[in-house]
Amino acid sequence: MNRHLLLFLLLFPILLSAQTAETQIPAEPDIVVGNGVDYKILKYLQDHRTPAGNRVWLTVSNSVILAPAPAVGFAVGAVCTDEQSVRRSRFVDAGELMFSELFNISLTMGTKAVVRRPRPWVAYEGDLMCLQTVRSASFPSGHTSVAFAAATSLSLISPRWYVVVPAYLWAGAVGFSRMYVGAHFPSDVFAGALVGTGSALLMHLIRQRIWDASDAAATPSKSFIIPITISF
Repeated sequence: MNRHLLLFLLLFPILLSAQTAETQIPAEPDIVVGNGVDYKILKYLQDHRTPAGNRVWLTVSNSVILAPAPAVGFAVGAVCTDEQSVRRSRFVDAGELMFSELFNISLTMGTKAVVRRPRPWVAYEGDLMCLQTVRSASFPSGHTSVAFAAATSLSLISPRWYVVVPAYLWAGAVGFSRMYVGAHFPSDVFAGALVGTGSALLMHLIRQRIWDASDAAATPSKSFIIPITISF
């Protein structure tokens, strides 16, 4: 598991940066490029940008590179404990977070390649502008899907309010930042949130069916342990 985690940490920045790779967008896209609501929201945000807001939301947008941090934290916790059951559980938690992101990124990039939706400033050239240099397809938002996959996995592993609330506030802020900087339509962000959340839920279900079920089968049920005292 620790070797897989190390490989994930090495590959994650490369997979995430693949969103900025050159992608050929057809002259006549396969879907309608943005509807009225999509355009109006981005136009409103663009018209109300400020230098301070630009710095804040660019930082929030770039913070998605920290998405592997919870997996690292669980792996470190596993290494630092001497109790075997806790160590195994923490490594499985780290694995769930890792595979949620890998599956999510694969699904996101595959959808981008199939749909090939132009970015907002391409669809509305000369009208909408982006604060970042990104050239991949627009639908769905990869930053948003990564953030929501991390937030959902972490919330499922540690379902405590002081974990769930900050995790989803951060994921929501990342999604908003992608609209603010002009990188995505609102519908891209909404779809990214669904893809990321769904990926995490699927990996958690697989974890329950495989790892948790195998642990339950390997642990004798206490209902069958009957203490017997024999007196002579």
